[in-house]
Amino acid sequence: MSGPVIEIEAVRTRFGAQRVHDGVDLVIARGELVALVGGSGSGKSVLLREIIGLQRPDAGRIRLLGTDVWAASARELTALRRRIGVMFQDGALFSSLTVAGNVATPMLEHGGIPAHLVGPLVDLRLSMAGLAPQAGTKRPSELSGGMRKRAAIARALALEPEVLFLDEPTAGLDPITARAFDALLASLCRDLGITVLLVTHDLDTLASIAQRVVVLGQGRVVADGTLERVAASADPWIRAYFEGRRMLAEASSNGA
Repeated sequence: MSGPVIEIEAVRTRFGAQRVHDGVDLVIARGELVALVGGSGSGKSVLLREIIGLQRPDAGRIRLLGTDVWAASARELTALRRRIGVMFQDGALFSSLTVAGNVATPMLEHGGIPAHLVGPLVDLRLSMAGLAPQAGTKRPSELSGGMRKRAAIARALALEPEVLFLDEPTAGLDPITARAFDALLASLCRDLGITVLLVTHDLDTLASIAQRVVVLGQGRVVADGTLERVAASADPWIRAYFEGRRMLAEASSNGA
């Protein structure tokens, strides 16, 4: 791995009297697959939006791919966003467009790609996301939850991003589909060298593909490391999180 792709220094964020971030520090290197977890209201999704330039923190510094996000010009931010892919929790696909139209949108708006190459590139991105070309003719409403997630990944991959941001990518999926989606993310990181930062509550995702787990709490990073190291933390929320997931797993196993 080379130098940092994401650098977060002393980020502070407030919504009125509510303190969300109170000095968040985090560095992510190129090629890492990092899972960001934390309790409700800990600011996981807020931090993701701050990194990609959609929401300004009250204080601190964020550098993404060497660019100071909140000191950059509009032109610099536009150039930076061509180098990243984002998948929001619900996929955020355009319901009025086909899947192919959704995937083509970033290429047509930002990629400067000749029109005759868009179709073949869309098919390639669909294939990379595990979808057949025929899926491109369907509208999002005609797809299963898992296929919509894959379509959203295909769109996020449209411009060959160096960094991929995902907010709760397996939320709402059945366990088998979720694990297949995890395998897709792992392959993108491993085979293409894409840096992945994902917000998740899915312990199976943490166990199966996360190289590193970062926990937000009390406005800061309260744990950072391998799953085993984080699970051994004495932090009360972390202990309750892993104990609760263990009890659910045992109950499911006993009921099988």
